[in-house]
Amino acid sequence: MNKDTRTNNVIKNMWVGTFFHILSLIFGFVSRTIFIKILSEEYLGLNSLFTNILTILSFAELGLGGAIVYTMYKPLATNDVEQLKKITNFLKKTYRIIGIVILGVGLLIMPFIPQIIAKIPDIKENIYLIYVLFLIDTSISYFFTYKTSILLADQKNYIILKYTYLFKISQIIIQLVVLYLTKEYLLYLILQVLNTFITQLFLASKATKMYPFLKELGKKEISKSEKHKIYTNVKALVISRFGGVILDGTDSIIISKYLGLVVLGLYSNYYLLLSAITQILNQIFYAFTSSVGNLIATNGKEKSRKVFKELHYFTSITYSVIAISLYFLFNDFIKLWLGSKYILDDLVVLTIVIQLYINGVQYASSTFRNASGNFKYFKYAPLVSAFINIVVSIVLAKQIGLAGVFIGTIVSRITTATWIDPSVVYKHVFKEKPWEFFFKYFKYLFISILSFGICYYLTKLIVVANIFMFLLKGIVLVITTSLIFILLTFKTEEFKDLKNRISYFFHNRILKRKEV
Repeated sequence: MNKDTRTNNVIKNMWVGTFFHILSLIFGFVSRTIFIKILSEEYLGLNSLFTNILTILSFAELGLGGAIVYTMYKPLATNDVEQLKKITNFLKKTYRIIGIVILGVGLLIMPFIPQIIAKIPDIKENIYLIYVLFLIDTSISYFFTYKTSILLADQKNYIILKYTYLFKISQIIIQLVVLYLTKEYLLYLILQVLNTFITQLFLASKATKMYPFLKELGKKEISKSEKHKIYTNVKALVISRFGGVILDGTDSIIISKYLGLVVLGLYSNYYLLLSAITQILNQIFYAFTSSVGNLIATNGKEKSRKVFKELHYFTSITYSVIAISLYFLFNDFIKLWLGSKYILDDLVVLTIVIQLYINGVQYASSTFRNASGNFKYFKYAPLVSAFINIVVSIVLAKQIGLAGVFIGTIVSRITTATWIDPSVVYKHVFKEKPWEFFFKYFKYLFISILSFGICYYLTKLIVVANIFMFLLKGIVLVITTSLIFILLTFKTEEFKDLKNRISYFFHNRILKRKEV
C-alpha cells in the first residue's frame, strides 16, 4: 500500500467516523428523550449498569485481537494469502473461546446482581432476563470478529463504521416505534440483540466478498514460533489493559451500589453526551497521530520531540475549550432537553469535566508511549490506578455522594498515568528528563484555570432560556477560552508549528481539491 493510499484511508476513516458519530449522537439524544418519557429512570440506570458490567467482562479480549491483527499487516502488503488464512484461522478459534468465556463468566455473575444494585427496581420485568439479553448482545460479536478484523488490518475501518452506524440508526428508529406502541422494555432489548446479530452477519459477509479467501480457510495454522510472538506481544498489554478496563468500568457499579439506579440514570444522560464528544475527538486525533509510530522509527529524537510538544499543545487547548464550555453548558443543555429535575449539582459537573480534561491532555504521552512499544514500563500503572480509584471512590461516595465517585477517578489518574506516561516517553524515547513536559503541563493548566475564571463572570451575563441563548453562550465560551489560550501562547514554537500544519493541510487538502 503506497503512502497516498494510506493517507487517503486515514482521512476517510476520520471523516466517516466523525460524520457517523455526530449522526449517532443526534439519534442517541432523540432515543434517550423518548426512552425517558415512556419508561422510568430505573430502566435508564439498569441500561447503564449492565452495559458497564459487560464492558468489564470484555477484558477477556485484553488486546489479543489487536496483537493478532498486527500480524496481518505484512502478509497483506505482500499478498501472502496462505499466511492470512493461517492467521484468520487462529483468530477464529481465539475469538470463539473469548465469546464462550464471556458468556460463562457472565452467567456466573448473575447470582450477585442483587448485591451490586443498592435497591432492586420496582419494574415488571425480571432483571435476570434483562441481564441475559445484555450478555447475549455483548457475546454475539466475538463469533464474527475474525472475518471483520482483516478490514481493520487493511485500514478499511470506515467500512465497519459506516454499516455499523447505519444499522444502529435503523435499530434506534424501530426500537422507538415499538417502545411507543407497546411500552415493552423487553421487546426494546430483543430488537437490540437482533440488530447486533444482523450487523455482525452483514459485516462478515461484506468482508468475505472483499477477501474471497475467507470462504476457504481450511485447517492451516500458524507456527508455534508465530504463536509465541503473538503471546509475547499480548503479555505486555494484558496487565495494563486489565487495569484500564477496571478503572474505566467501575464507576457505574459503585454508583449503583452506594447511590442507587436513579442517580446512575441521571448521570447516564451526561455520560451520553460526554462519550459522544470523546469518540468524535478520538477520530480527529487518530488522523493527527496516525504516523507517530513511523515517525519514531524513521526520524531522530528531536523531530519526534517536536511533534510530541505540538500534539501536547493541541490536546491541551482543545480539551481546555471543551471542558470549560461543558461545565457552563451541561446543566443548561439537560434543562432544555429533559427538564430541571434531571440536572446534577455544580460540584458533580465540575468533577466530570476535570476527568475529561485530565484524560484528554494525557493523549500525547499515551500515544507516544504505545507507538514506541514501551508497554512494560507502564503495565502496572492502570492496576494501581484502578485500586486507588475503587478505594477513594467508595469512601467519598459515602461521604459526599456522586461527586466523590468522580474525585476518586481524578485522584487515581493524577497519582499514576499523569506523571508516569510522560516520564516513560521522555526517558525511553527522547532520552531526557521530563521537566520540560511538566513545566508546559502546569503552564497550560494555569491558562485553563484563568480562562475558567474569566468565563465564570462572563456567563453570569447570559441567561439561557431558549436554544438561541444556549448557542450564544456556547459561542462566547469557545471564543473566550480559545483567545486567552492563543494570546498567552502565540509566540511559542508549538503554536507556530500547529498553525503551519493547519495551514498546510487547508491549502493542500481543501483549496487544491476545489481548484481541480
